[in-house]
Amino acid sequence: MKEPINIAFAKFIAGTKAVKFGEFTLKSGKKSNIFFNFGEIYLGSELIQLGTLFADFIVNNSLDKVDALFGPAYKGINISIATSIGLHQKYNISIPFAYNRKIKKDHAEGGQFVGFDLTKANTILILDDVITDGGTKYEAIEMLAVFPKLKIKAMIVGVDREEKDSNDELYRIKFMEKTGIDLFALSTKSEIIRFEKVIL
Repeated sequence: MKEPINIAFAKFIAGTKAVKFGEFTLKSGKKSNIFFNFGEIYLGSELIQLGTLFADFIVNNSLDKVDALFGPAYKGINISIATSIGLHQKYNISIPFAYNRKIKKDHAEGGQFVGFDLTKANTILILDDVITDGGTKYEAIEMLAVFPKLKIKAMIVGVDREEKDSNDELYRIKFMEKTGIDLFALSTKSEIIRFEKVIL
């Protein structure tokens, strides 16, 4: 029987340096005893696994009919590149990628976006590392609003930290209710902790 993607991803990420335990202050200002740093996934072998798992999720959920993959800077960049490769290698599906610069370039080719020309896209998938309170996800939507005809088919992240607001509602669910955009997670914090303990 084929292993579910959420379990496969939790096992994979728990076995990398991307999962760290300690005392951390997140971008949201919250304290946490676990931190996910996808910047620690830099080996070719791990990037292939990362991209293949994202590709598996996209194909299994019929999300591959889009014009481009978009990876918000910085962690989303490697994810979008790896996923584009994974889709081609495993499924012979060619979807170009694009990403943004944190600082807009005013020389040479200029602009804020790199990769596929998003003015030529009608639909995209946004790929990113983690959702905590959804702050950076709202920022991505606002940033892409410069392309008026562009529709975000869905957002896909590697990990849902399962954080909740003051009303005890998951931020991931709250985001979908507020934006009308599906936000999927390949795995959750609790799943990864379970496999981290097994691997240790």
